Amino acid sequence: MMRNLFILFGLTLLFSCKDSKKERTFVSADLSDYIVDTLYLEKDSLTRSLPLDFTYLEQDGKPYLIGYARFRLYQYDYESGKLINKVIFEREGPDGIGSFISGYLIIEDGVFFISDQKQLVHADFNGKVLDKFPLPEVPEERLAVNFSMVNGNKLSYDKEKKELILADVPYLLKEPNMNYKNWVWKYDLTKRSAEPMPFTYPDIYREHYDDPELGIYSHTFLSDQQLQVVSFPVTDSLLVIDRGSSKWVPSKSSASLIFQKGKTEQQGEYIVFSPSMETSRYKWVFFDPNSQLLFRYVDIATKVLENKDIDNKSSFILHNLDFETVGELFFHNRQIESSGFSTPKGYYFKLANPSSDDVEEYVRVKIDLK
Repeated sequence: MMRNLFILFGLTLLFSCKDSKKERTFVSADLSDYIVDTLYLEKDSLTRSLPLDFTYLEQDGKPYLIGYARFRLYQYDYESGKLINKVIFEREGPDGIGSFISGYLIIEDGVFFISDQKQLVHADFNGKVLDKFPLPEVPEERLAVNFSMVNGNKLSYDKEKKELILADVPYLLKEPNMNYKNWVWKYDLTKRSAEPMPFTYPDIYREHYDDPELGIYSHTFLSDQQLQVVSFPVTDSLLVIDRGSSKWVPSKSSASLIFQKGKTEQQGEYIVFSPSMETSRYKWVFFDPNSQLLFRYVDIATKVLENKDIDNKSSFILHNLDFETVGELFFHNRQIESSGFSTPKGYYFKLANPSSDDVEEYVRVKIDLK
């Protein structure tokens, strides 16, 4: 009897261990396999092209999409795709937002602009400037400040704390930048003050000075988890920072990547920095609240074909909120743009070649890997 009890206990333990060690299925597929429908947004006769991304907002119980491009704010009815309103922002004067806008963020009570590398400008949806905030001052060793959305470094907003998170991205990585830490800033709009969210470049980037492709980081902030996530272009891991402590998590493409350094060329009196257009590179990261997945965009390979067309193979590496790698979705970014926006119904990506000049087309991707 005792022997039978030991056998039964052993079998129970065996199967419970198998269940606890059950591995998550890794999904490898084409992004197009997850397209469920297409959203058509109309253009007026004065609009050349619409933004890559929009912000989904509900006003008076109705859903809208609001996007910004080239000093114009577009408001669309989400359900019909009809253009409801278009506002042109002034560059100068009392309601001027500046002549050089390097970043913006649309929230419920208006738009924040990074203006002329000097200030944050808060304007309402009618084009009236509500407030202005000075950008953080940086030391001389930073060389050339560049608060910007370049390489997918979108602004983030922590609604509860009323804080903006913005990135200072190097034009070109230089040796003094390797000792610099204050790349990302948290701006308290109530106190009108900023504090850094520091990290440093890994040592391997000493090999990529003066390269405008392989020396630019990408950052996103997950406000619900209070996590920073940093993606570096030649690093097969993500840097995750949790309230000061940090760790590296694996984030490697299943494809073969080849990293090619750019070249520095003397052209007359000027030094020209030429990146390799064929290099692989890890680029930006973003979070989709619907699927609860973190996307890491990868340029896998770019080739110029005999007919001069460009063949660009790309992918998104997918992570859950435990930062496990759960899949990789492949696409060509000559067909689908690599940036998009979230709605309650799913995530949208802009089609590179719409079927008509009268509309822009955004495909909705719905991913459920649970």
